[in-house]
Amino acid sequence: MPRCSLEKSLLTGIALAAVLSVPWSATASAEESGHWKGKAVLVITSAPTVKVADTADHTVSLTRFDGVVFSEGEKPFLDNARYQAVDLFDSGGMVSGGYKTFTDGNGAKVFGKYTVTGGAQPTFNGEWTFIGGTDRYKGITGNGTFVITFTSDTTAWDMLEGEYRIP
Repeated sequence: MPRCSLEKSLLTGIALAAVLSVPWSATASAEESGHWKGKAVLVITSAPTVKVADTADHTVSLTRFDGVVFSEGEKPFLDNARYQAVDLFDSGGMVSGGYKTFTDGNGAKVFGKYTVTGGAQPTFNGEWTFIGGTDRYKGITGNGTFVITFTSDTTAWDMLEGEYRIP
């Protein structure tokens, strides 16, 4: 075999061996998961209410919140992210929950939905679930609980805790 062909064969063999020796985990993107605990401050930005005529005190409202979440623990998951929520409330009992959007400093978003499971003014508790995300949060899953306490007619303190997984 000519020397040039031999060198080419050796180099090809070395390159192939190098590729095959790289672990699959090094070539795939790393999964991130963990326990998340966040504290948030929220301000009501709008809260239109509509009276439903079937009973004297039946109303339906859509409340928009805007604020920021601060994370606890070793991992900075969603720390200092903008936190927006849309709450749907029907005093007749049909709906009590809504949607959450967290936007990190790079513009990537995490979307969630929640249900209020109990409480009375000024404190309510419930459960949340991550339902999707953009950019680095694409495919995120997770769930947990929250306790929101209204400190005035327009501000609230929200404590969130749960698990998350980013593929």
